[in-house]
Amino acid sequence: MPKVALFASTFLPYSQTFIFDEISRPRRYGVEVFAAARQHAERFPFEPVHVGDWRYRTLNLAPGFTRRLRDGGFDLVHAHFGLAGCRAAPFARAARLPLVITFHGYDVPLLTSVHRWRPEHLGYALTARRTVREDMTLGLCASEELYEMLRDYGVPAARLRVYRLGIDVDAFTPGRRDGDVAEVIAIGRFVEKKGFEYAIRAVGEQVRRGARLRFTIIGDGDREARLRSLVAELGLGAATTFTGALPAVQVQARLRGADILLAPSVTGSDGDRESGLLAVKEASASAVVPIGTWHGGIHEIIDDGVTGFLVPERNVTILSERLGRLLADPVLRATLGAAARAKMLREYDLRDRLRALDDHYDEAVAVYRARR
Repeated sequence: MPKVALFASTFLPYSQTFIFDEISRPRRYGVEVFAAARQHAERFPFEPVHVGDWRYRTLNLAPGFTRRLRDGGFDLVHAHFGLAGCRAAPFARAARLPLVITFHGYDVPLLTSVHRWRPEHLGYALTARRTVREDMTLGLCASEELYEMLRDYGVPAARLRVYRLGIDVDAFTPGRRDGDVAEVIAIGRFVEKKGFEYAIRAVGEQVRRGARLRFTIIGDGDREARLRSLVAELGLGAATTFTGALPAVQVQARLRGADILLAPSVTGSDGDRESGLLAVKEASASAVVPIGTWHGGIHEIIDDGVTGFLVPERNVTILSERLGRLLADPVLRATLGAAARAKMLREYDLRDRLRALDDHYDEAVAVYRARR
């Protein structure tokens, strides 16, 4: 079996379950993980995971990583996010292995943002240009937008591919929906780019107009206090539940009972953006109708008016209007929900996406060998 050395900054925060999905399923490639730190090992059981010490975290030096890459029979190195790609690049060079980097969102605008000069990103700022233009054999972009941004940065198109993350369509399945009170849900970290305050305001407008709904917000983060304050200010406390972050099985159960997902993502003040928003894919697979924004890669997941709705960023008026339409029309919800699930089965089945990833690995190996 061919083998890949997978580099991640931390293995593994809750927000990156897609990495665990990628490496824990049956594949043509075996995987070993290399990381600066390990988190939530009980939630993401996987071995082997090689964790660097202070020298790796501060100086990007890890003699143990170098020895393992040299002697472990690896065929390529794959890093998730550009920052981990820059850490992985010198190890791939030393081991004479092709380097694949998956770009997910914030890592691409950070290439040109003033925020790249912050201490925590300084290594990225100093090494990214060489890494993505010279060292990287293949760059996998989670959205068309990221592909175009990397092209503008000077990465040759021949080194870039659009690779959309898949989901377990067997785990996210439709449930029974009945009753007069619609279930509206929002899922994600409480960070600026998720735009949850716009979802809360849209729900508030519908409640003021007499709509009967329950609103569930799943997640946690630094902005929780301000979101709770906004819910209280708008008088939505009785209709709104904050659940905190939930395990995947509980998210699946919540989606089976939901009717509408609100995902009003925005471009953050630091340039952070979504690529392929997993919450929208998971809701769609559950036949929950998503309302997203014309932002990042969301328009690639939602076909406006067919599998859900797309609205402009930060536009509460239009977001509320689309929400109102769905609340008032159960038949429309059922029609769009069925189409949303069909799209996920057709385009985002995790098994198909992982086969495509292995094909990209094959391509990177062949290209690297041809260049030598």
